Amino acid sequence: METLAWICLFAPLAGVVALTLAGSLVGRAAAAWVGVACSAASFAAAVAVAVHLLGNGSSHRTFTYTLYTWAGSAAFKVPLGVLIDPLSAAEMLVVAGISTLIILYSVGYMHGDEKQRRFFVYLDLFVFSMLLLVMADNFVLLLAGWGMVGLSSYLLIGYWHEREAPVAAAKKAFVMNAVGDVGIAVAVFMMARDLGTTNFQTVFATASSHWAKGSADANWVAFLLLVGAAAKSAQVPLHTWLPDAMEGPTPVSALIHAATMVTAGVYLIARTHVLFANAPSIRDLVAVLGLVTLLMAGVIALVQTDIKKIIAYSTMSQIGYMFTAVGVGADSAGMYHLVAHAFFKALLFLGAGIVIHALASEQDVRRMGGLARAMPKTAALMWVGSIALIGIWPTSKDAILAGALHNGGGYAAVVWAGGLLGALFTGIYTTRLMRLVFYGERSQFASEHLHTDHGEAPWTMLWPVAALAVGTLVVGALAVGFGTTDHLAEWLRSATPAIEPTSSQDLLTTGLAWLAGIGGAVLTWRVYASPQRLAATTAPFRTLAAAAERKFYWDDLYDRGVHRLAAGLADGLYRYIERLVIWGSMLVVTAVVGTVSRLDPVARSGLVRLYAATMVTGAAALGVFFLARAHL
Repeated sequence: METLAWICLFAPLAGVVALTLAGSLVGRAAAAWVGVACSAASFAAAVAVAVHLLGNGSSHRTFTYTLYTWAGSAAFKVPLGVLIDPLSAAEMLVVAGISTLIILYSVGYMHGDEKQRRFFVYLDLFVFSMLLLVMADNFVLLLAGWGMVGLSSYLLIGYWHEREAPVAAAKKAFVMNAVGDVGIAVAVFMMARDLGTTNFQTVFATASSHWAKGSADANWVAFLLLVGAAAKSAQVPLHTWLPDAMEGPTPVSALIHAATMVTAGVYLIARTHVLFANAPSIRDLVAVLGLVTLLMAGVIALVQTDIKKIIAYSTMSQIGYMFTAVGVGADSAGMYHLVAHAFFKALLFLGAGIVIHALASEQDVRRMGGLARAMPKTAALMWVGSIALIGIWPTSKDAILAGALHNGGGYAAVVWAGGLLGALFTGIYTTRLMRLVFYGERSQFASEHLHTDHGEAPWTMLWPVAALAVGTLVVGALAVGFGTTDHLAEWLRSATPAIEPTSSQDLLTTGLAWLAGIGGAVLTWRVYASPQRLAATTAPFRTLAAAAERKFYWDDLYDRGVHRLAAGLADGLYRYIERLVIWGSMLVVTAVVGTVSRLDPVARSGLVRLYAATMVTGAAALGVFFLARAHL
């Protein structure tokens, strides 16, 4: 299994190296298929690893493999090692499997792009970085993968670098994630200082003996890890980069912002659940941040008109569900929702990409409508993802809410109630998207620009979406009964804690969650059937809608409270420090050197009388100096 693990990790990197060295010697189409093949090889290895773990039974499902010592000293070593257990294996399958389908989809979506080779290099680099993150067996290696994922996302979001908006979005994502990187780095320094190691298993085994439960050090370590997780997973208050990141190509949106990157924070908290259990107040904060994010993002999604941004805010909201899960201790339920979400959200993004592709890159849902007749396959596939997102199948959200209800306590009850309200919002914004895009009257723009002469989309785009739909249904089959996740909980039990609600709690939660989701969907369908009914229904919420359209002023807050202050400070430093002090000192040095250089030829003129006069003047000056000192 060791060889398989290394193949899974390094196959995408091999694609990066091969395509980079080959350059223009490889055609654009060939480069695309090389990218697909390398990611597919990684997925095949991940499947083999998972099969091997299943064959081992539940008694021994944790393996560590070290390639070599990457860095360190006699007392402190950082190996290039991977940890294979049920948690990392699940992430390997998600990252490599979903990425392979998205890269295959990109073959059709990016066909004809002049920079196509570079795009597939970036895709494979991202897959390698994400696999390094989830397979690392120590925090230093995890931090390396964490930073490389940030770099890869910067390159992919800003892929169309000739446009201003993608470049600004890439910089924003990079800066926001850099804040999280610093948080994790400081936490790693604290582990190295206090524990003398950054190895996962050693840290988890010794943390509670060095840091008392609820102590300042325990809280700081957990909080710093939470900062990194919140930044990567776009949770309040480090969330504003995610919607802007939709400026990248649609496959990038699916790859980074639905299937893998934004779930890294959930993986980090689940992986370090021992450290968060040792800091109960920080773990409660995880649940609170998740609840705030899922409700806020759900409300914002209700008023968005860009098809990709509706799905993007939906992603933010669903990651909020995962944060609440790991915050209340239902880690396995959160990870189950992570896996399910990866399938149906990638499906929705790629389905939206087919619509955008067919409408000459148009993304405004108000300029669509009535597309189901021309694009029946896409509509059917997106309904599969929409039903899963609403929470009817798979029932992954129910397990999170039931776990919160079972956990008890005041804040857990608030999480449970807030999660049900979030389910209502999910039903509304998901149905609104489907209603505006595929049903009703077709807009004039759609009538004029829709092109499906050769089918809805190339097979390289349609088949991956169909495979994701099948995957969504298969993952849904892992849910047994009313919202429980027995199969996946059993698989993850050795790596993450699980909460087992009672059957009555499951029944109550599932019934209310389904009622909220379906009720929101039915209400939305009826409301959007009549413009008069829509106006009457939305009129009482105009103030809230206006705030939601401004994204609850988060961007304004950062612009005025951070960007303008930073820009003003930089301008002041430029004007009064750089120009006056630094540039001024250089001007003085330049003037002195220039004066000396001009006097030098005069001093070396060769005239004896000048030399004698200089010597006499110098001797007189020295005499005056020493006489003056003698009389002091």
